[in-house]
Amino acid sequence: MLTYNSGQTLRRALESVKDFDDIILNDGGSTDDTLAIAAEYGARVITQDSKYLYPDTGRLADGGGARNQMMDAAKHDWYLWLDSDESISAELRDDIARIARASHQEGEPLAYRVPIRIFIDGRLIKYSSNYPGYQFRFFNRKTGGHLTKRAHNRIKFAPGTVIGTLSHPWYVYHSSAQYKAFGAPWKHYRRVEIEMAANRSFWSFVYFILWHVRASASLAVKALYNYLRHGFRDTMPLSAELARILTPLILIVNSVIYRIRKAFG
Repeated sequence: MLTYNSGQTLRRALESVKDFDDIILNDGGSTDDTLAIAAEYGARVITQDSKYLYPDTGRLADGGGARNQMMDAAKHDWYLWLDSDESISAELRDDIARIARASHQEGEPLAYRVPIRIFIDGRLIKYSSNYPGYQFRFFNRKTGGHLTKRAHNRIKFAPGTVIGTLSHPWYVYHSSAQYKAFGAPWKHYRRVEIEMAANRSFWSFVYFILWHVRASASLAVKALYNYLRHGFRDTMPLSAELARILTPLILIVNSVIYRIRKAFG
């Protein structure tokens, strides 16, 4: 887990993985109770390498590099990664234990896609535009798996790696307050995301714009389908879905502005 003043959510995350033999936190200089909570759960804490930080602020500039740093420090071959405000389901924990303890046979998966589920104000959301939201959260060192981007957690595996899919989820937790006045979209426009987008070549940037417009439209269609079929009781709050739909568009706008300012000084 990457941590920075994560005390409010860290205990829930660590509680879900407390049975794991090796828990690593890569900390960015927390000043709250993050490190004390880590000690309660016997987690190892390493310091984020300065080459992954912005020199002017000391904040994380390369999340992928920092995650690779943790994998290099791991004692075992099987990796599970989480954010400090997430947790895993008990069923996913059991799946991981079964796979990690078994003798691997040729042709069996060494990397697994894991679905997401979202809680908002403690309520499980059954239908969302980003479901099932598979990510590679569990994989083996033998895959050569490493993160290749500063953000968005893109993992590259060795050619021929056998991929599996698990059915039990990891959990993400939000509050409805995050989505008031569309606050959520702007929250996620970190400096690193804008820089990554704006520093592309011209045609790569055009592709980036088209891809994100398409992503926004796809989210809108999925959200509309969910509301028409399932109503509003078990679906994402409308403000949350609007935030997700607007997120790619706002990233485009911020990246264009950044690119223009960079070009004209």
